[in-house]
Amino acid sequence: MNRFMKSINRVSLIQQIIIGMIIGILTALYIPDIANELSLLGVLFVGALKGIAPILVFFLVIAAISKHRSGQKTGMGSVITLYLLGTFLSAVLAVLVSWFFPTTLHLAASAADAAPPQGIAEVMKTLLKNIVDNPVKALMSANYIGILGWALIIGGALRHAPMNTKEVMESISQAIT
Repeated sequence: MNRFMKSINRVSLIQQIIIGMIIGILTALYIPDIANELSLLGVLFVGALKGIAPILVFFLVIAAISKHRSGQKTGMGSVITLYLLGTFLSAVLAVLVSWFFPTTLHLAASAADAAPPQGIAEVMKTLLKNIVDNPVKALMSANYIGILGWALIIGGALRHAPMNTKEVMESISQAIT
């Protein structure tokens, strides 16, 4: 078993996910009865990701902010460029696919008590309230704006902490990853 786990750990997580998807697709195509039973594995995987993602984001941001030094090259320009390019290309692809494969969407009646924001001021007020949400509540409800807000505040405060404390945050983020 130990040898099996070592061979799995040599493959990156992204490659493991792709291999799992390929196995799942092939199983669904050729052995649908077994694929139906194995669908529980996908449900468990997605549930685990949803469960760990808020905590992971929280500690990764704290560790990154606390260990950053002034003047240190971050590479954020490349990250932002790739993010904007990826978002734009995915939007273009979505529009093209919707033209080639048009669908009709039947919406249920909306809730009577749900009302859209009445202006930018209301949106900003809600955003600010979400940023300063209780950090435990933000983690429990996956309020990523609140998680990022508190992680930035705590990470900024820890920039002046001893290196041991910063290394603890780094170790926690690596353990969760």
